[in-house]
Amino acid sequence: MKFWITALTALTLAGGLMANQLDDDYAKLKDAQSKKDADAVKKLALDTSKLAKTESATPQPSDASQVADWKTRMEFTKEVQLFAEYSLASTAITDSARVVDLTEALLDLNPKSQYLTLCASTYLEALAKESPAKEIAGAEKILTANSSNEDALDALARGYQSSSPAKANTYATRLIAAMKGKAKPEGVTDADWERKKDAMLGDGYYIAGATACAAPRNAWVDCDRDLRAALPYIKADQRMLGITYFYLGLANYQIGRLTGDRTKMQEGAKYSDQSAAISGPMQQQAYKNSQAIKAELAAPRR
Repeated sequence: MKFWITALTALTLAGGLMANQLDDDYAKLKDAQSKKDADAVKKLALDTSKLAKTESATPQPSDASQVADWKTRMEFTKEVQLFAEYSLASTAITDSARVVDLTEALLDLNPKSQYLTLCASTYLEALAKESPAKEIAGAEKILTANSSNEDALDALARGYQSSSPAKANTYATRLIAAMKGKAKPEGVTDADWERKKDAMLGDGYYIAGATACAAPRNAWVDCDRDLRAALPYIKADQRMLGITYFYLGLANYQIGRLTGDRTKMQEGAKYSDQSAAISGPMQQQAYKNSQAIKAELAAPRR
């Protein structure tokens, strides 16, 4: 987004032109943002946004000769409000000590700000360093204001994976839907967006699949579908890959056993072997599962 400062000054009710506080504070805000002065940015962003909102409520002049200047000024107030939001987000991501404070100021200023995408991830990472509970609380705060924010959905899907698989599954499913339908945000390169999109879809499909397998749900078909979808996105992460193969082995075995489909049981053995070949938390159990499935397949059929 390109921001500009109009050459016009504020219109007075009498129709004259005069310098006002908004112009002065906006100029100061731009200077503070360029210098990454977090204290000044926070104060001036809130002040200029408030002044711009007040001025944007100025009614259209009855004098036709003043209408063009009034319209230009109204566009200026919109630009000021956007820049106030941008200044908070852009400063937040460069100041690790103030990222939480500045992002929460942005949430207070406009919880649906388009610039929340810039700092949401950094904000949640900072909260996670303090405690998992704070990351979850921060993600829920973002999500209350912006129901499709991918960083918040991802944090909640990961955060609830152990304590509440059902919640994690819901957030993971929402994350998948959000990333499928989301266009690249302004100011993000194509390469960066593709990396983020792939990472988010990988998390979404992986968590949706893994939690579908969890008791008491044991939704083996959903587990199989989502974990197969996760594979292209997580192939570089050996730990996640080992766990994914483990659950795919379990899901395919269970589907095959319940439906009498030996081909699916064989797939279960194959995936279990792939998991057993990867060092990780599921390696030993995957090997045992593979041996048990193969023994069952080799046993005489009644």
